[in-house]
Amino acid sequence: MEFGEYIRSLREKRNMLLREMAANLNMDVAYLSKIERGNRTARREQVEDLAKVLNKNKDELLNLWMADKIVNMIKDESNSTEILKKAEQEIKNLTNKKQ
Repeated sequence: MEFGEYIRSLREKRNMLLREMAANLNMDVAYLSKIERGNRTARREQVEDLAKVLNKNKDELLNLWMADKIVNMIKDESNSTEILKKAEQEIKNLTNKKQ
């Protein structure tokens, strides 16, 4: 499930109107609607605010948000799986260097 869809489903489970959630976030209703529809990408601090308003684990939402950003970045590449494997290896290398 994409980040925006997930946010919308959480909001709807809480019977919260879009305008209510936008007001709680000090965010424009149209902007929040675009995030939910996947037309705009939330900023990191907005994801953290969403976690508070929706009473969800911040790390869970950040992970989904970041994964969504990565998918959008490489989804049209024919070798997306290889790109992800390379990125995973680079992260492991960086982690080993830090230790």
